[in-house]
Amino acid sequence: MKETTVMMMLLSGLFYLPGYFPHLYNLVEYGRDWTRAQEYCRNKYTDLAIVHNEQDLAKLRNLTEGFSNVWIGLIPDTEAWKWSLENQDYYGEGETEFRMWNDEEPNGLGHHKVCAAMLKNGKWADVECNSQLPFFCYNKNTSRFIFVNMSNTWEDAQSYCRKNHTDLASVRNQSENEELKKITVSSYTWIGLYRNSWKWSDGTAQLLHNWAPDKPSKIATDACGTIFKGKWVNYRCGANWYFVCYTALRERKVLKIKLKKTDPSVEMEDLEEEILEKFRQRLTEHGLSGVFKLQWVKQPDGKKHVEEEEEVKEANCGVK
Repeated sequence: MKETTVMMMLLSGLFYLPGYFPHLYNLVEYGRDWTRAQEYCRNKYTDLAIVHNEQDLAKLRNLTEGFSNVWIGLIPDTEAWKWSLENQDYYGEGETEFRMWNDEEPNGLGHHKVCAAMLKNGKWADVECNSQLPFFCYNKNTSRFIFVNMSNTWEDAQSYCRKNHTDLASVRNQSENEELKKITVSSYTWIGLYRNSWKWSDGTAQLLHNWAPDKPSKIATDACGTIFKGKWVNYRCGANWYFVCYTALRERKVLKIKLKKTDPSVEMEDLEEEILEKFRQRLTEHGLSGVFKLQWVKQPDGKKHVEEEEEVKEANCGVK
């Protein structure tokens, strides 16, 4: 328990980090298909354009204003099923990967977002997320699943569960699946599993919603992303369009963090790797794995941790 207490105090500032890494964009004004455009960008710059925040999106919109479709680094990620409840402490080893798909499921074609529903037989199927279905919530205070017998889209169901309980239900094992099966009275019932379907070409998750209306389309061959009138559109990869490359600006930031020891026997040196691992886990949860390099930074005197009065520890966590 003492390790958890120390580590969790580090995480409050984590979500300010993405703003440290702006991108430089370059519009290349001659037509290439998506694959050749990416090859060009990787040779000359870093990659096709990726976007992780509103500031970069504004730059990209300004750069491509007045042009037709322009290639960016969006590609399908059709195997990327995730649970709405992201807290990794809720899951044991292998529990985020538990699945109970019905025969020939999931079968959703195309590159649109789809969500999972439980059938009356306890198996799962993928369903269009805007379908109106009842749903299961989970309440962490009571450790109970709640069947909500009113029809909502998956996202509205998610909002309801987060407002009134904890989140949509995650199903971690066969026992929990049987528990939900017993309380459902509907042919289809939402659970918390969904597939976002798109990622950036560097492997990071596409979390900023900027799709044009009715996009991404369900056409399987429309497997590459463009920006058109400031919005994202999926299009067939063989088309010849202008494209935007980006250059990653590497910055080095030092976070100075004070930790209050709750147990005199805690040695910071023994927890260094565990603390960094907690940071890495939270970055991964928010689609930022691979964007940051984390390491401890030594003080000028060679020390990483400076002991202060009242058992307060000070440490520098370097982010590259």
